[in-house]
Amino acid sequence: MARSSPGHPAYLGGRVAAGTISVVKRLPLALGVLAAVTIPSAALGVGSPPVPGGSAWLLADGATGEVLAEHNADTARPMASLTKMLAALVALDSGALDRVVTVPPSAAAVGESSAGLKPGERIVMRNLLRALLVQSGNDAAVAIATGVAGSESAFVDLMNEKAKEMGLTATNFANPHGLDAAGHQSSPRDLLTVAKAVMKQPVLRDIVGRRTITIPGPDGPRTLTSENDLLSIMPSADGVKTGHTDGAGYVEVAHATSPSLGVGLFAVLMGEDSRAQRARDAKALLEWGFSNYARPTVVAKGTTVVRVPVQGAPGSDVALHPASAVIATVRLGKPIRLRITAPSAISAPLARGQGLGTVAVLQGDTVVARSALVSPVAVASPGFTDHLIAAFEGIRSVFT
Repeated sequence: MARSSPGHPAYLGGRVAAGTISVVKRLPLALGVLAAVTIPSAALGVGSPPVPGGSAWLLADGATGEVLAEHNADTARPMASLTKMLAALVALDSGALDRVVTVPPSAAAVGESSAGLKPGERIVMRNLLRALLVQSGNDAAVAIATGVAGSESAFVDLMNEKAKEMGLTATNFANPHGLDAAGHQSSPRDLLTVAKAVMKQPVLRDIVGRRTITIPGPDGPRTLTSENDLLSIMPSADGVKTGHTDGAGYVEVAHATSPSLGVGLFAVLMGEDSRAQRARDAKALLEWGFSNYARPTVVAKGTTVVRVPVQGAPGSDVALHPASAVIATVRLGKPIRLRITAPSAISAPLARGQGLGTVAVLQGDTVVARSALVSPVAVASPGFTDHLIAAFEGIRSVFT
């Protein structure tokens, strides 16, 4: 416990993340300060995003929704097998994954990308989803459609209803598989919304992160292989879906996670020229996206963040420290705000380590880190001398 001058209870000091405190503001109704700190992106080497070779793209933070780069992100265009993401969501909504579906002749006849399903084959829905999302089987899409809704057209109606529920404004489905058809289209921004919904479903997230998977077949095990080359060239990639038709070109919704930063990013690419270029462009966008983040120590352990007066002990206060170092994943080039909340005064006795407030790190309105504020020392109850000083202070205030 230290002595301090009356009227100056708040103090922000010690080490703070790279940058300069430019604003200090008292919070209303509680003792605290608000500090704005900026880590300049230019100083840390973050430049303009790479430019993919396709006709439209988008890069976004999966948690905050912030768009880091985009081009023609709201223009509707053919989406090829990215269609199957929403087909999987409708299938998941429809019921148990262990129910058995009989593959209709129309599934085996659809052509193009195939999981090798045979007419009359009985297969559980979970394995149909694997065939749909890993092998990108058009036959699996038709089998799911008939198994869920009785017909392809009825299933497409469910897909369009789901799209409307999700707020997709540039999306329309004409089939469950994504082969080129009049009016069958979506936009990068809509596809981002669909991909985020897929990655929130544990069973689907597990499937789309696999390059190969084996499922039972009528003639023995059947190995399915994904065309998502990003999963092989970028270790942090864990989804989501690729596609290709003459009308769509090569398309992809990619996702990658950086464990060290705690950040997940989505990249949507449409109209790419080749399978290889699609993978390279997705990787370049995602790697550039991760370079826009850092994980600094914003407030070091042991830093005095605020001093709070002790009731009944005039001139005495307690320095509050974060319980541990405050480390936050932050976007470079954007202000960091520290919101410190503590009581206007405290009553002794206090135990060492007793929680007495919080310090929060914000970017925009989002809290990116938080720590309790604690007293680093025990504080005894005010003694006779403290009470005597308090009495004199009270008498003096009457006559001043």
